[in-house]
Parts: sequence; C-alpha cells; structure tokens
Amino acid sequence: MNTTTPIIGEGTRILHYLIDTTLICIFSYLLYRWWNFYVFYWGFEAYRYSYFFIGFTWVYTFVFECLFLRTPAKIITGTKVQSESGRRPNLIQFIIRATIRTLPISMFGMAWNDKPLHDTFSKTVLVKAKA
Repeated sequence: MNTTTPIIGEGTRILHYLIDTTLICIFSYLLYRWWNFYVFYWGFEAYRYSYFFIGFTWVYTFVFECLFLRTPAKIITGTKVQSESGRRPNLIQFIIRATIRTLPISMFGMAWNDKPLHDTFSKTVLVKAKA
C-alpha cells in the first residue's frame, strides 16, 4: 500500500456501522415479514428474525463490496475497500471480509492493531475514494 494513502479512522467506521446496520435492519425485517406472510398463509417453516438479519448482513456486505468496493455507508462518506497492496481485493478476500464482518466480534481487533478483524484477516484496508 502507498504510504501516503490516508487510512480511514474510527469515527468514520462508527458512522459506517450505524448507517449500514440501520439499512440492514430495515431490509432484513422487510424480508422477514415477507417470509412470515408465506408462513401464515401457506404453511412454510417459520424462522427467527436473527437468521434473516445474519444472512442479509453477509449478502449485503459481500454484494456491495464485491460489485462496488463500497457499501451505501461508504458511498456516503466517500471511502472504499482495497487490498493492502493497493489493488482491488480478490473474491476470497471479499468472502473472508463479509464472513468475519457478520460476526459480532469483528470490531475487537481495534483494541490491539487499530484495524477491525474483517480488515486484518482479509488483508484489506479502507481508504478515501477518488472523486
């Protein structure tokens, strides 16, 4: 990675978390309610809301970051994901990133290496996007 590329700080990451989690909550709840319509009227098997939330979190993160290198929160703040070498992350890095980001322990990495675990294990960084 270029040493002059500014790394995004904790405040921006908190804003990303708040925006993305709000959107995930809204859309996963709508998906949950849609599924429950079929449960009620057609006898489909019922699932807990947490399954929809966790599944939608993974899909949301993977699809947005794989296609656009950004989630809606990152688009708002003008940031993007890139590999530590400064290039576009590969598919495996996106899968690792989405999987670890889905886990509630992801932010604990900030305590010892100033990066969340999803950045540490996927070998990615969050940088300012060019206009």
